[in-house]
Amino acid sequence: MKERGYRTRNLTAKSPFFQAFMLTIYPIIRIKYLYIPVQCTPSEIKMGLKSKVHTFTKISAEKGLGDALLTARSRLLHPFAPDEPALVLSAFAKLAQTGIMLDVGAHHGTSLLPFARAGWQVYAFEPDPQNRALLEANTADLPNVHIDPRALSDHTEQGAAFFQSSQSSGASSLTSFLPSHQASASVDVTTLENFLAESGLQAEAVDFLKVDTEGYDLMVLQGWPWAAGQPRLILSEFDDFKTKPLGYDFHALAQYLAAKGYNLLISEWYPIEKYGVQHSWRRFAEYPCQLKSSRAWGNIFAVQEPALYQALVQVCKSLSTKKNIKVCKNTTFLQIL
Repeated sequence: MKERGYRTRNLTAKSPFFQAFMLTIYPIIRIKYLYIPVQCTPSEIKMGLKSKVHTFTKISAEKGLGDALLTARSRLLHPFAPDEPALVLSAFAKLAQTGIMLDVGAHHGTSLLPFARAGWQVYAFEPDPQNRALLEANTADLPNVHIDPRALSDHTEQGAAFFQSSQSSGASSLTSFLPSHQASASVDVTTLENFLAESGLQAEAVDFLKVDTEGYDLMVLQGWPWAAGQPRLILSEFDDFKTKPLGYDFHALAQYLAAKGYNLLISEWYPIEKYGVQHSWRRFAEYPCQLKSSRAWGNIFAVQEPALYQALVQVCKSLSTKKNIKVCKNTTFLQIL
């Protein structure tokens, strides 16, 4: 049968027509549903728009108009981005519990501050001198935050090379994975086992271990004294782009944690388009699972106790009502669309 007198185009991800649609018409269609939830009051809408304009202006001034537009596009296409450490705090709060947090790769303290203000004892590791200066300033009024300038791995070392990037203060690492990385300082490296012995902390007393070391997360975990006890909950970053050159990938990290008896919940983000700008979040998924993209990155929640794991899952599900986002799930999969 002959086709009607018009042609259709294949709008694949590589098609310039698809790209143009995603950059222009599609975000406009989604604004109504994703940027102005029905329960918002006019004053809340005004406040939200003012915040977005402030963010756009700040990024434009600091990084240029191109990065500001890239961030705006990311927020339009994927406006929801979970704060994974905050989800952990909420899960513990559901059980009316506080405790001890180890933050390996504390950056400026964004993740640890809510824990410290909730009464947790926090031990923060930040080897980047510039990041550590801001971390110290941000926690100056919190005597329950203890800062260590060393990097962590599976071995000890004096004066190891350390790399910083002009693209992002969050990309500092013991390994160089960006063209913009420059060796800028030497740092001492230790293990979590050594730190616990020095500090007198018991391994089984650690409630939350957050690891975000830009590539060395598996090595940090391998430096933990597993025979002495295990953290109740671990949050560890994965990113094959950084870790494959170091000899491991997402599945190796996940299977290492699963072998220790943890239940795993994956927070998967879309591939990073550019460092130093807003990234886009994709989904939660229970492990075992396959990533949606070979270039994906994200975080692994590793939880031992069934009650704590269920509390975390409930917190993630509750985002559907708080953020006006649909949730789809089955026995092995939880995704926020």
